Amino acid sequence: MKMHGPPSRRRLADVEIALYQAEQMHRRLIDHIPFQIFWKDLDLRYLGCNIVFARAAGLSDPSEVVGKCDDDFPWAPNAERIRMDDRGIIDSGQPKLDFEDHLIDPDGVARWYVINKLPLHDQAGQIIGVLGTIEDITARKDADQALRLQSRALEASVNGIVITSCENGSNAVEYANAAFTRITGYPHDEVIGRDCRYLQGADRSQEGLDALRHALRNDSEVNVVLRNYRKDGSLFWNQLRIAPVNDGDGRVTHHVGVLDDITHAMRYQAELEHKANHDALTGLPNRNLFNDRLEQSIAFAARYGHTLWVALIDLDNFKFVNDTLGHHIGDRLLQTVAQRLSSCLRECDTVARLGGDEFMLLLLGHPNAALAHRIVHNTLAALSAPVHIDSHELAVSCSIGVSSYPKDGRDSASLIQHADIAMYRAKEAGRNQLQFYTEAMNERLTERTNIENALRHAIARGEFALHYQPRVDLHSGEMAGLEALIRWHHPILGEVPPARFIAVAEETGTIVEIGKWVLHTACQQARAWQDAGLPPMRMAVNVSARQFRHPHFREQVIGALKANGLEPNALELELTESLMMQNVDATQSILVALKQLGVAHSIDDFGTGYSSLNYLMRFPLDYLKIDQSFIRDMLSDPNGAAIVRSTIALGHSLGFKVIAEGVETAAQLSFLERHGCDEIQGYYFSRPLAAPAMQALMASRRRLPASNRLVEQGRTLLLLDDEPNVLASLARMFRPDGYNVLQATTPDQAFELLALHDVQVVISDQQMPAMRGTDFLQRVKQIHPDTVRIILSGHANLETLIEAINSGAIYRFFTKPWHDQTLRRNVQEAFAHQRQMRGARELPATGTG
Repeated sequence: MKMHGPPSRRRLADVEIALYQAEQMHRRLIDHIPFQIFWKDLDLRYLGCNIVFARAAGLSDPSEVVGKCDDDFPWAPNAERIRMDDRGIIDSGQPKLDFEDHLIDPDGVARWYVINKLPLHDQAGQIIGVLGTIEDITARKDADQALRLQSRALEASVNGIVITSCENGSNAVEYANAAFTRITGYPHDEVIGRDCRYLQGADRSQEGLDALRHALRNDSEVNVVLRNYRKDGSLFWNQLRIAPVNDGDGRVTHHVGVLDDITHAMRYQAELEHKANHDALTGLPNRNLFNDRLEQSIAFAARYGHTLWVALIDLDNFKFVNDTLGHHIGDRLLQTVAQRLSSCLRECDTVARLGGDEFMLLLLGHPNAALAHRIVHNTLAALSAPVHIDSHELAVSCSIGVSSYPKDGRDSASLIQHADIAMYRAKEAGRNQLQFYTEAMNERLTERTNIENALRHAIARGEFALHYQPRVDLHSGEMAGLEALIRWHHPILGEVPPARFIAVAEETGTIVEIGKWVLHTACQQARAWQDAGLPPMRMAVNVSARQFRHPHFREQVIGALKANGLEPNALELELTESLMMQNVDATQSILVALKQLGVAHSIDDFGTGYSSLNYLMRFPLDYLKIDQSFIRDMLSDPNGAAIVRSTIALGHSLGFKVIAEGVETAAQLSFLERHGCDEIQGYYFSRPLAAPAMQALMASRRRLPASNRLVEQGRTLLLLDDEPNVLASLARMFRPDGYNVLQATTPDQAFELLALHDVQVVISDQQMPAMRGTDFLQRVKQIHPDTVRIILSGHANLETLIEAINSGAIYRFFTKPWHDQTLRRNVQEAFAHQRQMRGARELPATGTG
C-alpha cells in the first residue's frame, strides 16, 4: 500500500503564490470601490478597510486602521451610537441596510451618508463581526435642496422664465413660470409644447430676431430686445436673455429664456427720441437726452434690481489735431469716432456726445451682471484703429472712466462725477486705457486738490526746505558733490513726499516757481558753505520738464548764480531722459549755452527712459546717473548686472563720468568699484541731510572706508550649502590647502561675497530651498565669468547636470558623499584652470604685418 507523504516544497510554494495573488486581487478590488468598506471583530475593533475608508479616517494606509475603535477617529462624538448599532446587528444577526446618517465636520458642515451593515460570518456560519459600507451622499442631498430652491425661485420670479427643448430642433416649451403667463396673457396649457416664435406674430423683421437666430444656431448666449404681442394682440417690449444648457457630453439639450417686460421704458425712450436732443455734428444724443435716459435707466434698475454702467470717454490729444490740422478735420474725426462707438454697442445701450471730444456711454445690465469685456475691448480697439481723413492718417486713442449703479452712486450726478474721476485717473496713468471708479480715486482727487491749493502758498509761507545728499568719488573716497533734494512740511498735511506733490506741481505749472526757488536756495547754500571755509563742491539741482521749457530758464540759471556770487562750475543741472528727447534741437541749444558758461549737466535715472544714442552724443553732458532700480538687483540678477556694466562702459566711451544712485551695501559698492564706476550716491555713505547736519559732515572730511575686498592673490574659495554641518566639513577639508575659504548658506549671501571678494572657485550644493545649484551657478557665470564653478549633488539629476555642463554653467560636478582627496585635487586643478583662463585673456594681442 502506497502512503502519501507531505506535499513537496514546490506545491507549497504554488499554494502560497495563489493565496498571495488572491489576497492582492481582493485588496485591489475593495480599494477600487468608490465608497468606504470596513469590517470589525466582535469587540468592535477594526480588522481592515479599503483605502477610501482610511482616507476618510485621516490615514494614508488601510493597515493603520487595524486594532482601532471608533473613539480613535474624527467621528468619535458618534462612537457610542455606532457601537449600539453594531452590537444590535451582532446580537440579532440581522443586517441594517440603506439607512441615512450624518456627521458634522470640524468646520461645522454636515455630511450625509447611506450606510449598510450586516453580520460577518466565518466558514462555520458563526458571527465573528460586522461588515459595512458607507456612501457619501452629501452632493446628492445638496443637489436636491438646490433643485427645490431653484424651483421656488423660478416660480417666485417677477421675470418670465421659459425652458425649451432642443429635441429634433423643435425649441418647444417644456416649462413656463407664472410670470411668463402673466406677461404674455397666454395660460399655461397654451404655452407648453409650442415654439415661442408665436409671440412675435407677423412682426418677423426685427433686428433682435437675427441676433437670436444666430445665437441659437451657434449655441451661444444672447441678450436682445424684441417686440412681442400678448394674447389680446397688444404690444409689449421684451428684453430677452437666452442661455444654452449642456448635458454631460457638452451637447446642448435645452435653452433657458428670461423675459423682462420693458414696455414702459421703451415707450419713454421712444418719446425722448422725438425731441430735439441730439448733437448736431454727430447725430448722437446730447447731454440732455443722455441725462434723461440715465435717470430713466436708474429708475428701472432700482425697480428691478438691475445694474448699469456709465462710461466717460475722452479722446487723447484731440486738441493737437484741431490746432495743427484745423477744426474741419477735428469735426470729421469726431463724426468717425461717433460712428465707431455706435457700432460697438447693443441696441439697448446709449452713446452720447457731451461736447468737445467727450463721449458718454450708458450700458444696461441685469442683476449681478458684470460689464461685458467685449464691449470695453471693442470700444478701445475700434477707437485705436487709424482714421483716414483726406490725406491724413490720424492715430486716435482714448481714456475711459467707468462707474456703475448702484455700487458707485444712486443718482445720475454721482455716476457721471465718478466716471469723470475714473477717466482722469486713466489719463494720469498713461492714457489709452480704462479705469473703473474706486473710493480711493475720490480720496486721491481730494488729496490732489488739497495739494494743488496748498502748493500755491508753500513758498510764501516758507514750508519748503532743501536736504542734501553727498556724492562720493570712488577713486579718492572723498565727497565730490551734493544733490539738493526738496522737502515739504505742511502744517496740516505734515511731511509731503516729493512723489505726492511734484507731479501735481508739474501739471499745474507751479513747478516753475518751485524750481526757481530750489535753484536760488541751493546756490545760496553752496555760497554760504564756501564762505564758511568748507571745500567747494558742485551742487546738483533737478530740473523738471516744464521748468526747462520755460522761455526764461537760461536767464533764471544765470540770475541764481550771479545773485549768490557763485561760479558756474559749482552748479550741475540734472535732467531726465524724457525731458531731453521732447525737443532735441531746443534742448541742445540751451544745454550748449549753459555749458559754455561752465555749468555741468547730467542725465538722471539713466536707463529708465527712451533716449537715442544718436541724440545722446549731441548733448554736452558730464554725468550719467544709473537708476537705483538697476543697482538694487545687480548682485544677483544677470540682466541688472549687465545693464550696470554696459552703462558704465557706454558712459566712459562717450566721455561721461558715471554715478550710481541708491548704493546701500558694501557689496554693491565693491561691485561698482570692480567695474569702474566713478561715483556713488546713497544710504551706504549718507542719507539726505538738512543743511546744518550736512555742514557738519563736510567739516568732518569723512571719506569712504578703504576697500574691504581682500587681496586674495588667486586663492579664494567660496562654499555654498544650506546645511551648516556640510559647510563646516568642507571648510575643514580645504583649510590645509591654504585657501581663503568663504562660506554662505543662501544664494543671496553668496552673491554678496562674490561682489566683496575676488573669488576664483565656487562650490555649490545642488539641492537648496531658495534656488537650485545649477541655476545659481548659471547666474554666477553671467555676472562673474572668471569664477570657476563646481557643483555637489546628493541626488544626481544627470539631465540637469549635463545641460548645465553643456551650457558652460559648471566646470565639474561631484556626488555626495565625496572622496576628500579626489575633491581636493580637482579644486586645485580648478584654480590652475582659472589662472590659465585669466592669463589667456590678459595676453597682449599679436598680429602679422
